[in-house]
Amino acid sequence: MFCFKCGASMPDDSTVCPQCATPVQSVPPAPPPAAPQAGAPTPASTSAWLNVPSTPSQYPPQAQYPPQGQPYSGGQAQTDGGAIVSLVLGIASFALCLSFITGIPAIILGHISWSKIRRSAGRLKGEGMALTGLILGYLSLPFILIVAAIAIPNLLRSRMSANEAAAMSTVRTINTLQVTYETTYPAQGYAPDLATLGNGPGGACGAPGNAEHACLLDGPLGAKRCTSGVWCQKGAYNFTISSDCAAASNAPADNRQQGDEGACKDYVVAASPVTSSSGLHNYCSLKDAVIRSRLGGPLTVPPTAEECAGWSPI
Repeated sequence: MFCFKCGASMPDDSTVCPQCATPVQSVPPAPPPAAPQAGAPTPASTSAWLNVPSTPSQYPPQAQYPPQGQPYSGGQAQTDGGAIVSLVLGIASFALCLSFITGIPAIILGHISWSKIRRSAGRLKGEGMALTGLILGYLSLPFILIVAAIAIPNLLRSRMSANEAAAMSTVRTINTLQVTYETTYPAQGYAPDLATLGNGPGGACGAPGNAEHACLLDGPLGAKRCTSGVWCQKGAYNFTISSDCAAASNAPADNRQQGDEGACKDYVVAASPVTSSSGLHNYCSLKDAVIRSRLGGPLTVPPTAEECAGWSPI
């Protein structure tokens, strides 16, 4: 070691300096560093650039929600609105006979509400109301079937009756037009077909009409194709005029006499439903203007005068 006064080197166990006789002063060892106390801030913890602020949690504490399968105890449970609506609709399906309008919605809302309440773990109530509306909705379904079983056949019968009434009215109209034609063109007699009563080849009626196209019948029944024995449709029925008469002669009516061989003295107007659901009766009429009917499906061949006379008069 060295003397602290003169700097001379001396042995480590010397008590005085051999050069200047200065006593050697012993330096007490440095005390060990004190252990940090619990809770005392450390330099690392007090450093501002090392301390990062804690980020608040994005999720609420788990203590607010009960574990799955345990009842909710955070407050008073609320009644589910779907359960109330389902109950009201279920009651209306019976009390107001609105099974078709309210029964099915009551079933749908009852299922949804009942399932939601069961999954809410006690936060929602009204399971009894939802179940009641659900049951009432199911019980109202037979009423829908009963009403449909009664209403649908009645609607079909009403539509058939309307179709048959319209067909008879058209047959009466054709009879009236035949009388008008026979009066206007006595040398021709009755019109041999619907086309003769119609509007002509071009679909437009001349002014005035003539024996070939009298312009008395318009629409689909007066078309050029509606010749003797050909069915032409109007509404739910097919119509035709059948006869053994020749078409109207091109000769002027003044040059012909009533009772000539070319005059048509008889005809049969027939009406037949387009399909089996259009009507239940076929109709026919002769020059006596009496409408006759026969129960049956659509006809393919018009009845003859003898056959029509055997049908039941109306």
